[in-house]
Amino acid sequence: MLKKDIGRLVVVNESEKPVGVITMTDIIDSLYGSNYYRPLDDIKVSEAMSKNIITIDQNKSLRTAASLMMRHKVGGLPVVDKDGKLAGIITRTDVVRAYGDRYEGKLKVLDIMRTDFPKASPTHSIYYLAKLIESSPVRKVVIVDSDGRPIGVVSKKDLAFAYMPSALFMARGKDRYIKNKVVDPLKDKIVSLRSYLVPVAEDIMSKELITAKGDEDSAAVARSMSAERIGCVPVIDDAGKLIGIVTKQDIVQLAARVL
Repeated sequence: MLKKDIGRLVVVNESEKPVGVITMTDIIDSLYGSNYYRPLDDIKVSEAMSKNIITIDQNKSLRTAASLMMRHKVGGLPVVDKDGKLAGIITRTDVVRAYGDRYEGKLKVLDIMRTDFPKASPTHSIYYLAKLIESSPVRKVVIVDSDGRPIGVVSKKDLAFAYMPSALFMARGKDRYIKNKVVDPLKDKIVSLRSYLVPVAEDIMSKELITAKGDEDSAAVARSMSAERIGCVPVIDDAGKLIGIVTKQDIVQLAARVL
């Protein structure tokens, strides 16, 4: 998945019929759940994959695909032929690309952006970011500077590859802190000081942002999201301050009505 920059794989049986879907989230949950102590080579795909899959017939419309994604809260659907065999996969990125190609000049960014979304500062801890991500349907946090300008975005994937639970540290024998020798002026001697390693937002955020203005064409933003394979575009005003975001989920929701 990392090599091909994709977020999901369809698992098929001997008859080439889909029996599951494994996503980056499934892998992350498996690594940091009850399997944290097991080597990756020992964890089978069947243990981590989602088995209750939603498929779509290859002759159904794009609008139907978008509707199914929204209804079942999934980011992709295995596409099957008349015999139930896997014919392909359609993802949010595909829907976003289709919206960008077919809906040019119809809606401005202001018409589709959301204004209720998580924000954080560059020095917020990853634990705070985790709470924001888990409590929001956006599943992303926009990092802003002291002037309210967006400087980064943190996704669940960013968080997962940075977050190392204490149990995992201990299991792997890795230090959770750095020891330094310092002078204690009260005791007039050298003592050991532990500096605990807690990553913050600026350590893990994606910094190469693509932003948009409210009066831009929403289809153009969709094409940029598809081409750059990004899930969130911060929307800024003329002063560069954050006023909203557009996500793939917002465009898929719109596509379920208009495509």
